[in-house]
Amino acid sequence: MKAGQLMQITAEAMNVSTSAVKITMRNIREAGKLTTGAHGVNAPDMCYLDAARILIAQIIEDSPGRRAPVHVEEIGALPWANPAYDEIEEPFKISALLPDADTGTFEQALAALLRVFAECRDTEAFEEAGMRLHDGRFQLPQCRVEIFPRDQAARISMGRMHYDFFRLARAKDWTPDSDERFRLGAQRISFVNQEVIARIAEGFEEGEG
Repeated sequence: MKAGQLMQITAEAMNVSTSAVKITMRNIREAGKLTTGAHGVNAPDMCYLDAARILIAQIIEDSPGRRAPVHVEEIGALPWANPAYDEIEEPFKISALLPDADTGTFEQALAALLRVFAECRDTEAFEEAGMRLHDGRFQLPQCRVEIFPRDQAARISMGRMHYDFFRLARAKDWTPDSDERFRLGAQRISFVNQEVIARIAEGFEEGEG
């Protein structure tokens, strides 16, 4: 999938203007966080990690502008905080579907999730995680990607699997205001569902032809 196609599909999936996504991509590219190369027919294909980084910025804000690379650097690099949870017996999880995928950071795990929806839709695990309706349509497996900007945390939920991403705070740095369980004020969360992930993933499937 070329950059222009990824821009268009991301705009459709996130229900924002293509110009907003174009600005997001330009700012992330200028920060050295997107695939670059020749233009036109010789332009390089974009990868899943490119799509994940763009999506991170767009989940946090509809029009992140110059803040886009900051969102990618701060949220995308969050480490996987609960790898022991991956030991549960569950066929619909990244490590079972894509044994070679890296999920060490949030952006890597999000890229792997996009890859699952692009490359693993014909697997038994994917089919069983979803639902075949009476009219023949297939209901996608439930999936949710959540970002907590203020807390510098993120979560990917796919079926029974929950991948949490955050940096462990030192006990001496803890305050009530830094803990969502105790602080005052509104709690902010931005998230997308499986339909968004599937729509962007479809672009990679279409690009294979």
